[in-house]
Amino acid sequence: MVRKIRRTHIGENQRKILDILSKYQELTAKDIAEILWARDINYKTPEYTSTHRSLAALCEKGLVEKIGGQLKWRKTKRASKKMG
Repeated sequence: MVRKIRRTHIGENQRKILDILSKYQELTAKDIAEILWARDINYKTPEYTSTHRSLAALCEKGLVEKIGGQLKWRKTKRASKKMG
């Protein structure tokens, strides 16, 4: 039987995303990518995909959550406690 191991390590981009979401309460993945990479980002680019993958990993760890119908993200209360 193979057990899936859940990693608790937070990567550099994930930490930057949490910092961004500390400053701005709610952002879309595209907005986060543009702040993270400091330039205009289009959908389906490596930068956007990387950002979305990091958001999905943070969501799985319970540190961010999707909100509303516009695919916005925000930091959870759990993340605030963990980072503080």
